[in-house]
Amino acid sequence: MTNTIKLQIRKPNDSGNHWEVNITSTLIRHSNNQAVYGNRQAKDPIHSAISEWFKDNLRTQTTRYRQFSLPHRDFAEVINIETCAILLGRKGNRLTLNGKVESLSTISTALARVAYKAVFEKDAGKLLKTLFKTLSMPEDVKYCLENRVPYHFYNDFKKTTVRLKAQQISDNEIAIEVSDGIWGTMTLRELESYCTFYLHNKKRSKKWMFVSPDLLYERTVGVKPKVSDLYLMVEFLKQNRQQDIVEQRARQLVREMVAQHPDRLTIEYENEIPSIMMVKGKGWDWKLTNNQYKSDIQAVSTYVWQPNMTEKGLEQKIDEWEEAVLDIIKLNAENSTTDEKKLPPKPVRKGAWLGPICIDNMSGGSSLGDQFVTRALALLSDTMTIKIVNTIQRYLSTDEDTFRYGDDNEMP
Repeated sequence: MTNTIKLQIRKPNDSGNHWEVNITSTLIRHSNNQAVYGNRQAKDPIHSAISEWFKDNLRTQTTRYRQFSLPHRDFAEVINIETCAILLGRKGNRLTLNGKVESLSTISTALARVAYKAVFEKDAGKLLKTLFKTLSMPEDVKYCLENRVPYHFYNDFKKTTVRLKAQQISDNEIAIEVSDGIWGTMTLRELESYCTFYLHNKKRSKKWMFVSPDLLYERTVGVKPKVSDLYLMVEFLKQNRQQDIVEQRARQLVREMVAQHPDRLTIEYENEIPSIMMVKGKGWDWKLTNNQYKSDIQAVSTYVWQPNMTEKGLEQKIDEWEEAVLDIIKLNAENSTTDEKKLPPKPVRKGAWLGPICIDNMSGGSSLGDQFVTRALALLSDTMTIKIVNTIQRYLSTDEDTFRYGDDNEMP
């Protein structure tokens, strides 16, 4: 019997809405809806959450909580993700995907990529292309090629986290720069095993767990390093510290973005670190400030230029002012021989930076520069952003493009 799961993927905003993807198969126990929420601890929260859902529900252990019921014997059954048909099976004690033996992790990752793609694309050919592209190279290897290879070591009892350059040199081999001009190699499978510890912090690989610089050199280059080689390697690694690389890239991105929008973005630096960024949105003006002491998901504080009180609040202040004025006039009339009390100024609405507005990153680990850039990009199109970030709305009391920073904002 064929059943269908409606996979409801929570959108990464404050709307509370979700995307839906239909998954159909005879392997599904019963038709139902399944909700998936982003994993904020992961580098890719949405993909990680979908992948974990597939992994949890495709495990071979029999339990009524699993959505898929996989036979313990050899089998081959089709799973349809929207219009894309994928053959899931078993040979012996190993799972297969389209007839090829793959690990549960690889299968879960591939199905997750196709499921998310199916949110926006229903064409079976394009979805299959996404599947083949995902299976052509392990997810962790792709990450290393895009973001460099993570590594850490201890020097003088201090942990140093670094990123090493990587290049693909064949269908099954990756070159890694372990020292200045010295490149070692790993196979795709070795790099996957290496990443279980240095990327995912899981102690499964005995060969690559807690590898010292000299062992990393020996296992990738193929020869033991000399004392001079090891000294040069450690100094090279210190110059490639992860945080330094990330911040350097982020600051360059900030400079490039300001150069692209000189009439809408201005920035101030303090000791070469971004301190304040002014953003001229389509509807309102915004100020971003460095607030790194708060948390890594909200290292930048956001403010909007708005009246310091609402119209109702102004009316109340004026009523209080009028009562105070009458009392002072009466008091001055009764005490004509003494110094007269001065009348207080009439209340007016003035512009002020309201905030900070709670805008969190989906996941942790983003650098200060990256958070400046992502918020600035969102606020340049603020008329769209306010529709998906609910925390902004309550700070806005004026219509679009009617209350700007630098104008005469006194409103009697």
